[in-house]
Amino acid sequence: YTCVECRFDTLASSATGSQHDLMRRFVEDFYQALASELEALVDLPVYRDVTRLEGGDFYNQALARSLCESVCMIVVYTPTYFNARNRYCTREYAAMKELETARLARIQAPGNHGLIIPIVLRGFDQLPGEIGERRQVYKFDQFLLSDEALSKNRNYNAEIKKMAEYIAARCRELEELEPECDEFELPTDQAVEELVLELSGRAPRFPGREAYS
Repeated sequence: YTCVECRFDTLASSATGSQHDLMRRFVEDFYQALASELEALVDLPVYRDVTRLEGGDFYNQALARSLCESVCMIVVYTPTYFNARNRYCTREYAAMKELETARLARIQAPGNHGLIIPIVLRGFDQLPGEIGERRQVYKFDQFLLSDEALSKNRNYNAEIKKMAEYIAARCRELEELEPECDEFELPTDQAVEELVLELSGRAPRFPGREAYS
């Protein structure tokens, strides 16, 4: 296992200008702060999917395997995270939900110890009930480009410490559970069609209508 999969998937091909700058700054600050906290708690690396920071729908089997080999997945939510046109993030979310269900059942862990950790950077009022009503959510929605580093920001560093302690506990729970990832793949775009419409707040299509553009 890697301890946690840091996937910052809100940076899709539409991320430009100040949005891109904001996400890059947040990703770097958050990664450094979380890795520093976890270093003192567990002897496992924090994986960061840097290819996603370049925009676009990057996918290969190595990225799927890195997800499977991770104990937890951190997602940074903005209202564009569940996107009907670019379903990569939804595919990862669905895949981690399946891994989470199977792994927690094998160790008989309580259901409130989930392996998906949502961070809301923007759009808390648009957070789907699937996440907001079932998972511990961390709010970083007041973060600005002009703010000091997260590790030095008293508004956030206590939350990062709490998150690191939670992740470390999940790493200890799963340390004896060998991940089985040789044939692991993300679900297809078609397989998550209904899920992405539900989580993005889009109504299901009428029969015979073309996919959303």
